[in-house]
Amino acid sequence: MRYRLRGAVVLTETGREKVDVLVDEGRIAALGKVNAVNAEDIDLSSLTILPGFIDMHLHGAGGADTMEATYKALNTVAFTHAKHGTTAMVPATVAATNDELLAVGKAIKTAVEKGTDGAKVLGLHVEGPYMNVECLGAHRKECVRKASVAETEALWETSGGNIKVMTLAPEIDGALELIGYLRSIGVVPSLGHTMATVEQFERGVAAGALHTTHLFNAMRPFHHREPGIIGATLTDRRVSSEVIADGIHVNPVALKLFYQSKGPDKAILVTDSMQAVDLPEGQYELGGLEVFVKDGSARLANGTLAGSTLTMERAVKNMIKLAGASLEDASQMASLNPAKLLGLAYRKGSIALGKDADLVAVDEDFKVKLTMVEGRVVYKA
Repeated sequence: MRYRLRGAVVLTETGREKVDVLVDEGRIAALGKVNAVNAEDIDLSSLTILPGFIDMHLHGAGGADTMEATYKALNTVAFTHAKHGTTAMVPATVAATNDELLAVGKAIKTAVEKGTDGAKVLGLHVEGPYMNVECLGAHRKECVRKASVAETEALWETSGGNIKVMTLAPEIDGALELIGYLRSIGVVPSLGHTMATVEQFERGVAAGALHTTHLFNAMRPFHHREPGIIGATLTDRRVSSEVIADGIHVNPVALKLFYQSKGPDKAILVTDSMQAVDLPEGQYELGGLEVFVKDGSARLANGTLAGSTLTMERAVKNMIKLAGASLEDASQMASLNPAKLLGLAYRKGSIALGKDADLVAVDEDFKVKLTMVEGRVVYKA
């Protein structure tokens, strides 16, 4: 389909512009005044068009979970998040057995090859099992183990080479060797679920890990005599980091610190969402653990946070409202920065000629009114 999106303010690479967007064969074919063309008109007056959001860390939505290891579950997650402006995603695992991870790898391969009814599945984020047992979060302790190149090679093959990110603790046995292997096959090694000191963090970075997972959460607390991974991440300009900006996982003061230290170029917004997105409060599951959702917070019975009910448009809005970010900066954290980290900025992450038509139209209250994935309208309010 060819579409002419008209009437909106468009956040292009050069700023906010009142221009038409011509979409043809899945790409952005023109920006400016588009005269009568053989295209379907979509009037988006009073709305703002942003680059589609790229969520590189999420577990579920709409009652479905990545660990179900089925195409149906991944399709449900993709469609649910597309209603909130996510146009591409990297579903995440939890700490699991090798057989469970291989099953997820097969499902991811299918979703990548087949496509979905919503957000594009870019590949897999392997979160766990190579973590520090002192920083489990909502992961099963019995599944945590030392880092293994052999296991990762098998998962890489099973997934069809579709692992995009792996979270691991740099201080555990085998981690530095695995980081080197991940870099060699084009996977982003991310430091997380860790008690890493500054020294251990630096060893991980030297091995090739230039990203950290959900900063502040499930890691050594900051201390002025041992700043640990938090202090090191905030002050190392080589390293990008993701944050869960739901106002629950991270206090607004810490969000401001994150933005001022890592933004706008090295900050990335993620949801870390679980299956309760768009569903009522109640009892759910994450990786085989019971999760209770109340007042927008997802927690284990002991109070430990267990993913979130966050969506990407709310994450962007929260960075503006709670951290003082500009729309341009908050948008970059949700689109261009993850695209760069994943090696996809040549075609995704911003609105420019020739790039994929991954677009989201929002109103003044940041409610999503239209989501387009590679030129397909996958959601329209």
